[in-house]
Amino acid sequence: MALRSRAFLLGVVLLAVAGAAGCSASAGTAAPPSEPPIVLPQTPGALKPATNCAKSTESLAPAADADGVVLSVSTDPSHTSLLLKNTGSMTVVVIPDASYSTRLIAAPYANPKDAASRVALIAVNSGGAQLPSIPAFVPKNQTITLPPQWAVCALSDNVKETASVRYVQNQASSAEYFVTKALADQLLVKMSMDRSRSTLIRCARTTTTMLGTNPGLPDIELYVKILGPRSACRAGYTALLNGDERAAGQLGATVLNQLGSAPRLLPDSPLLGISASP
Repeated sequence: MALRSRAFLLGVVLLAVAGAAGCSASAGTAAPPSEPPIVLPQTPGALKPATNCAKSTESLAPAADADGVVLSVSTDPSHTSLLLKNTGSMTVVVIPDASYSTRLIAAPYANPKDAASRVALIAVNSGGAQLPSIPAFVPKNQTITLPPQWAVCALSDNVKETASVRYVQNQASSAEYFVTKALADQLLVKMSMDRSRSTLIRCARTTTTMLGTNPGLPDIELYVKILGPRSACRAGYTALLNGDERAAGQLGATVLNQLGSAPRLLPDSPLLGISASP
């Protein structure tokens, strides 16, 4: 009996010890500390070709490889756009690169807004200036005339090819713009842009003709011929003034005075190139 009681007590003690040990182990075991989440570095998305020149804010060295020519140039991070603004004194004509990987679109946000500049450019585009340096197969809508302060946007549709263009300083286009802009400054005080347009186109064509038939003539003498009594240009703006010869003479004198301070006309430059390469 005593032996049985002793065995029973020993069992109770062993159970108590095991229970205490279990409780102690449970209480002393803590969950591992939580670690901060792993943040993977962000991989920048692949560059895409530009669709316009709105983000062409990265300035490049200006193109100034010909007398009278300064083209301010900027591009975007992909270098697939090229915004060119003519900040020189002569008119240039811009075409795509030789491989035609770049196309030209308008950049109205970078262009003059005044009516005289706009109608003068319309006249120049219809003036028939000879462009001997421009290949004959270049599409008309990819042959862009840029008088001073005008701009154009060039785009490459392939991110692996930077935007690039060719350009030439053209004497006839420069003379046309000087004449038609000076005339427009005076005519638009008296009438609408639409009413003066056909006369300004006639004066642009007269300029090209006079330049071709009078090579080497000093600029001011050339302008006298263009605005003179026997020219088609003079007949055009006289008609706009209801045939008033006196008013036409006064207008011609004012325009001639303005042309006296125009930059000196220069021979055509060779065909040059510029790209958006960094």
